[in-house]
Amino acid sequence: MLGAMTPLSEVHDAGLARLDPRTLDKLRRGFPLRMDRQGNFSFEGDPITHPRIIALFRASLDATEDGEVTLGIDGKWVYLELADLPLRALRVDRPGEGEQLPQLILDDGRRLPLRPETLWEEPSAGLRCTVPARTSARPLAVRLTNTAALDLSAWFVGDEGDERPQLQIGEQRWPIPEHAPG
Repeated sequence: MLGAMTPLSEVHDAGLARLDPRTLDKLRRGFPLRMDRQGNFSFEGDPITHPRIIALFRASLDATEDGEVTLGIDGKWVYLELADLPLRALRVDRPGEGEQLPQLILDDGRRLPLRPETLWEEPSAGLRCTVPARTSARPLAVRLTNTAALDLSAWFVGDEGDERPQLQIGEQRWPIPEHAPG
């Protein structure tokens, strides 16, 4: 039983626990939080502009087991409606000391190695790859910005007659397919 001194978060959690799973899913799917193609958030159509809120939202991106993108804070989460991919690579840096792979500089503030096997070129939309989500480590899709794609081109090679460019890191080459790997 909830007493007069019960924290509001416990009251909220108890209320959520009593909801039918289908109702809770409907509420999570209907939450009016959106991200446009450039990675800008909006709530009910109004832009969210506070830098710390944006940073919190980007750091809270995750994915369900089925790959649907979510945004979760303090154990509560909603589905995020996306116009494109949840993350953008702003730049690609050369490996630092002890690193072997090109490093993606993401708009969520992380610096992560590019996993070449996840890189592909989406026709008419550019390069994309995946990185692990902070919380679950499930794959989150990343769109490479024009700047990041230009940075990555330092690793592109191609022999005469090759249909597609290849990514070369050290002695190993990976073709860059036009379809999602796997």
